[in-house]
Amino acid sequence: MPILFALLLAAVVAVLLMGVVQLREQHRETLRATVLQTQADLLKAAAADPELALAVAGPELTGSEPGEARRHLFFEAQLTAWELQWCIGALSQQQLRAHASTLLAGEEGRRYWERTRTARAGLAGDDPKLRTFTRVFDSAWQTLKPADAR
Repeated sequence: MPILFALLLAAVVAVLLMGVVQLREQHRETLRATVLQTQADLLKAAAADPELALAVAGPELTGSEPGEARRHLFFEAQLTAWELQWCIGALSQQQLRAHASTLLAGEEGRRYWERTRTARAGLAGDDPKLRTFTRVFDSAWQTLKPADAR
């Protein structure tokens, strides 16, 4: 009887620990989604203000026209939205590849990725989902950039 009681107690503890781990992971994903949504909102606000757009777009766009900075921010917001969808499992890898090919098919999209790819790879860190996200876009960029730039 004491052995059965010990096994039952161990099972209850294991279930409780699994619940805590699941809850912690769910909370982490909720926070990630909130942060990415906030980032998208900030990018949207910056894109609406030409002066702010130039300030937010980064040093590589200093001296560029406001329209170029706003397009850069649009691409950043679009990528952030896809990143959020990817992280929560709302996009398959096939869908992500299609989005990457579409975004990077044009010269403006390829220039955007050239400016941001190194920083995005650094931000991915040890997160396997973010590394895969970045790798998919980088692969599409390598495939779609003009032959003379390879």
